[in-house]
Amino acid sequence: MSEVLDTEAHLIGRLNVPEFDTLSDDLRQLIEQHGGDNWIRALSLNPDTARRFTQYFEKLFSVANGRLPIDERELIAVVVSRTNGCGLCAIHHAHALGEALRDRVQARRIALDYHLAELSPRQLALAEIAEAITTSPRAITGKDFDRLRSLGLDDADILEAVETASWFNHTNRIFIATGVVPDEKYFSALA
Repeated sequence: MSEVLDTEAHLIGRLNVPEFDTLSDDLRQLIEQHGGDNWIRALSLNPDTARRFTQYFEKLFSVANGRLPIDERELIAVVVSRTNGCGLCAIHHAHALGEALRDRVQARRIALDYHLAELSPRQLALAEIAEAITTSPRAITGKDFDRLRSLGLDDADILEAVETASWFNHTNRIFIATGVVPDEKYFSALA
């Protein structure tokens, strides 16, 4: 952030976030359900935004649901967030990727530069399509989808990969623009 503010809102982002105890019961419960993280606190400024956002997030990143395994969805989230320079989402989802992979070191390598991580052919293809969706979606061709098909993804899986990457581009823009700061717990978790 270029400006220096001497307010509690600065600890969360650029917007003036309401105090937790002034929020409705359902919004406080939603914040608590998501660990009280800065991203959900920042969204609490507009309760409808917070509710819409978390409903989509919860469905897209449910461990039990989804066509792609959670580690592949987290991989896509990390690659998109790193490509966009969204520190909040990159560190948050690198942590989740580490849990999904049961390998925090590999997750951190992917978050720093997936080209330096030893990825399976399928992981690499998903990382590359996620990066292409983020940087040059018009450059994607049928050959890119054929590659994913050859690695065991069907068209519905491919659509979920595209959806995940696209949703993270949306999410990154919200949190980059509002300057939401990553929670300290994600830094200590990397130690």
